Amino acid sequence: NICEKSPVSNIVTITTGTSPDAPTIATDKTSLCNGESATLTATGCTGTVKWSTNATGASITVTTSGTYTATCSNTCGTSVVSNQVIITTGSTPAAPTVTSDKTEICTGHSAVLTATGCTGGSITWTGGSTGSTLTVNTAGTYTATCTTTCGSSSASIVITTKNPPLPPTVTADKDICCTGQTVTLTATACSSGVVVWNTGATGNILVVSDSGTYTAVCKNECGQGSSSTPVVIKTLPKPNTPIITTDKTTVCGTEKATLTVSNCNGTLVWNTGATTSTIVVGAGTYSATCENICEKSPVSNIVTITTGTSPDAPTIATDKTSLCNGESATLTATGCTGTVKWSTNATGASITVTTSGTYTATCSNTCGTSVVSNQVIITTGSTPAAPTVTSDKTEICTGHSAVLTATGCTGGSITWTGGSTGSTLTVNTAGTYTATCTTTCGSSSASIVITTKNPPLPPTVTADKDICCTGQTVTLTATACSSGVVVWNTGATGNILVVSDSGTYTAVCKNECGQGSSSTPVVIKTLPKPNTPIITTDKTTVCGTEKATLTVSNCNGTLVWNTGATTSTIVVGAGTYSATCENICEKSPVSNIVTITTGTSPDAPGIVTTKNNLCNGESATLTASGCLGTVNWSNN
Repeated sequence: NICEKSPVSNIVTITTGTSPDAPTIATDKTSLCNGESATLTATGCTGTVKWSTNATGASITVTTSGTYTATCSNTCGTSVVSNQVIITTGSTPAAPTVTSDKTEICTGHSAVLTATGCTGGSITWTGGSTGSTLTVNTAGTYTATCTTTCGSSSASIVITTKNPPLPPTVTADKDICCTGQTVTLTATACSSGVVVWNTGATGNILVVSDSGTYTAVCKNECGQGSSSTPVVIKTLPKPNTPIITTDKTTVCGTEKATLTVSNCNGTLVWNTGATTSTIVVGAGTYSATCENICEKSPVSNIVTITTGTSPDAPTIATDKTSLCNGESATLTATGCTGTVKWSTNATGASITVTTSGTYTATCSNTCGTSVVSNQVIITTGSTPAAPTVTSDKTEICTGHSAVLTATGCTGGSITWTGGSTGSTLTVNTAGTYTATCTTTCGSSSASIVITTKNPPLPPTVTADKDICCTGQTVTLTATACSSGVVVWNTGATGNILVVSDSGTYTAVCKNECGQGSSSTPVVIKTLPKPNTPIITTDKTTVCGTEKATLTVSNCNGTLVWNTGATTSTIVVGAGTYSATCENICEKSPVSNIVTITTGTSPDAPGIVTTKNNLCNGESATLTASGCLGTVNWSNN
């Protein structure tokens, strides 16, 4: 004022502003699931933040999907648009729908599983496989999981094992098939497959007309099951015409006949109403038929049983009345209309007899037995039995004799070969002698053979060994002298001879006719003990590849060196050598030991002379010393 001027006030500076920079926006989550919310925050704005939702403020909360931006405004203007934040929304996915091309799989087969309805997510299967399909070849529960950013949901499907089908049940409308008919077989319980019959036919129904055993199997994609229980169908042939036989065609009084039917292959029906294969009947006419469930046979043969009467006595005759030497007579009965029974209890129209006696016969049938026939008387006689011929010996030596005796000639006389008679005969030559016994009914003979007995053949001599070691024995055995005594060339007798000495041994066989020739000689050798061998050598020292020659003497057997060699001379290097002498009996003591050593090159000898200068034909004597070998001079 007019008085003075106050101090300067506070200073206010007014500047020129600029438009703000765009804010930077961020979110705590970019994906919202199941109604969640996200908080968007803007930073770097020195003014007012305005969001693309028209909301203002440094942060906003959103629950819907969209693309969010913001600007920053102040008095100088509005910034450009911020960065974008994209928010997505979603919910936990629905469980997928799992299907399969088959829910049962056979061994070795597979099923294809498919998962659908997983929108915006990925499918993961049990076991870790991914994708909308999964091929499996084992039974089990398989789960498909649909996974999105909002979570996952699962669904499962069960795959079971499908086996070859069980056997079907087979039934028949009948088990008997008559000629011209058919049987219908039905197979049930094969709903999951096809029925295959053991005839090769297929289908649930099989019509057959032949007998046989029928089975069926059920077959599906897993294979063929086991066979059904067999059904046996029998075809029933037409019944045969029966055949009737009877044990008699005539009966007497209360007597009965037995009728028997054969050839019936069904149910037998007699005209009497009986059904057994055998019936007992009286007089009458009988027939039968053979029936089965299909039809009835033609009527059998007709058998008529009549009532009979007792027979007349037969008339008997013979072709001879006297029998001698075992002859026979044939007796024949005639005039019998039944069965002839003889007084011998034999039956038949004729019999043969060989003994004396009075013979008769009767005639029998079902109505009785006749009176006795006429008599036939037969007488008999016999040729004598052959005598028994023996001898005090059956072999005779030259100059000896045998006494023959014939016995057993009762009621007759003995005649010998040559005409001699009597019960005994003395002979001194070999031959066949016959004794004949003669009676009024004939004669019979018996013979005996007398042979010549010679001095025996030589025996066969064997030895248990042909070499006899010192102190051992050899056993000689003579065989093939069964009819004499063995005599050895040592004077001993008997089949066995034990010896310990070398030599040649024979034997003879001696009997009452003399002594046979000698056996083939057997030579026995005694083997002495082997000598101790003696080794000599051409050197005891060898050098380099040089060898020594060793020689053995004094060996009376097989020579064996300690090297294994067996020759009397061996060529060897350095070493120790010995030998033994052996035979089949024993081994000698070991020989002298020979040692071959390896030598060394000799030292140079020292030489001296009796003089060094020779005049007018003189000589000098040079002497070498210190040589353990042979001295070789420079003048050779």
